[in-house]
Amino acid sequence: MAGEGDGGRRLDVTPRSVTRARPQKTALLVAAGIVDRITTEQLEAGDLLPPERVLVEEYDVGRGTMREALRYLELQGVLTMKTGPRGGPLVATPDSRHLASTLALLMQFAGTRFRSVIQARQGLEPVTAAMAAREGLPDIGVRLQESVERMEADLADQQAFLDENLRFHDAVAWGSGNPIFGYLINSLQWITDGTVLGIDYPVRFRRAVLDAHRRVADAVAAADPKASEAAMRQHLDDSLRYMESRFPAVMDSELRWDQFGGA
Repeated sequence: MAGEGDGGRRLDVTPRSVTRARPQKTALLVAAGIVDRITTEQLEAGDLLPPERVLVEEYDVGRGTMREALRYLELQGVLTMKTGPRGGPLVATPDSRHLASTLALLMQFAGTRFRSVIQARQGLEPVTAAMAAREGLPDIGVRLQESVERMEADLADQQAFLDENLRFHDAVAWGSGNPIFGYLINSLQWITDGTVLGIDYPVRFRRAVLDAHRRVADAVAAADPKASEAAMRQHLDDSLRYMESRFPAVMDSELRWDQFGGA
């Protein structure tokens, strides 16, 4: 049947014209207006917006509508709410964790398996490594080398290893010069951490990752796109083989939203 995916699940094929035909809720229009205000006025994280009562007057909406708009922005990581007599909405900075949560929600409805997320990274990250080497963004080579040094210094600590692993792949993705890769790959990183699903990373595996990161860092620092792409591809292929051999049940498990910040 048209529009159906594997296992009878529907694909995301709703025509854009259908979406446009639906009138937007007032609260979403207000939320969009607040986002425009933040970007136009170049407000930064920690800046305080006017209190709710003032926003109600400025946007000419009811208090319930304004609260719905603010709550929506809070869930998206755009705002936090400061309580107290001088409280109000504080500007925040949405990050890849919010995108990871949204992706995980969509993945649960699509019945996405853990293996699929790793395969997506296999397709994306070698390209970004090549771009990082080609673009030669300021200090990207230095940042990657410093990440390798930090990982080596804290290799005995699994959590420190995971944190540094995230920073390394984040640096490569943003080093591509394309923020879409930065946000997308970092959000996939949050999901493929794997510890929430029971995946363990013994010291032997961590050392192999360290060596792989060093090869990628050296290739990017040398401004060699082909070597950077090949090193990243080998790194991700090796990681996939490790997980396939040690955690086959996890690889076949379907992702749930509550595992990645949805609850």
